[in-house]
Amino acid sequence: MQDLSPDSVIDSLRNKSIAPFYLFYGSEEFWIEVTLEKIKDGLISTSARDFNLETFYGGEVSAYELLSRARSIPFMSSHRLIIVRDTEKFSQADLGIFSDYLDNPVDSTCIIWLSEKMDLRSKFFKKLKGLERAVNFKKLTEQQLYVWIRKRAKDEGLILEKDVPAFLYQTIGNNLRDIYNEIVKLSIRYPKRNIGIEEIKELAIFSKLFTIFELIDYLFERDASHSSEALNRFFDTQGRDTSKLLGLLHMLARQIRLILAAKPLTGLGRDKENMAQELRHLPDFVIKKCISQGKLWQENELYASLGHIYKADELIKSGSKGDIILENLIFRLCFPEKL
Repeated sequence: MQDLSPDSVIDSLRNKSIAPFYLFYGSEEFWIEVTLEKIKDGLISTSARDFNLETFYGGEVSAYELLSRARSIPFMSSHRLIIVRDTEKFSQADLGIFSDYLDNPVDSTCIIWLSEKMDLRSKFFKKLKGLERAVNFKKLTEQQLYVWIRKRAKDEGLILEKDVPAFLYQTIGNNLRDIYNEIVKLSIRYPKRNIGIEEIKELAIFSKLFTIFELIDYLFERDASHSSEALNRFFDTQGRDTSKLLGLLHMLARQIRLILAAKPLTGLGRDKENMAQELRHLPDFVIKKCISQGKLWQENELYASLGHIYKADELIKSGSKGDIILENLIFRLCFPEKL
């Protein structure tokens, strides 16, 4: 009773074997919306959508009315598509009616129920999972995100060079909407092209995000002056919103963990090729950078820096002024002997 992957649903759509119903759930809301758009495009032509595409919300319509629409015959189309949002807001009685429908669905209608989570105490949700029609849009790991980036780029007609997904992740973070927007911009600027890191840097709109990458480089090269300048550019381009500042802290902590992972190997004197094998889950340019930066830091300094980052995170979340916290953090990391 495994959940389906979002890409498996799209594969079914391409193979003209889409099922008559699914449950979409999980934390990656943007990925859900992207998948819904692909299903709309692949299942119903734009000219026929007014007759064959409907959206309902839990608590605003009865199960009987919704299923009455589901049983309607498609008009000028092979399928109808019904999107049901806030499924968890339906009453247990309505969910029971939906559960009965799963035994005898209308093949020409695809119903997609959306819910924040899957409540296995409900017969309806449990049945969907048992029928293997639950699709989990869960938070992606770093490696899964690299695959996601490559697939979305391929959808837009782009082929990414080896290190590009990691570069995008390091520079932008793990927000799928932000990453997808950059991929679309790249496809407009460089249609049907192979994309390397240089093409990304040349994209003018990318310069706002590149300040994060610069800041991390300067900071772990212990260049206090340029780190401070890059931080100010970050404030100018990204603002001082709490979520942006916490995202930056996440990137700083991640870089420290990567340096710590590479540092013991440096001490053993192995060559870069062997190190790349030990850390093969990381892109080459990340490994080389971690090795280089690790030579500038003592291990105890890196662990102490992690402690400062976690403390900064706690202070910002508790309401302290984030820009001042970050300015002080940069000083602490660049000049540990001053502490």
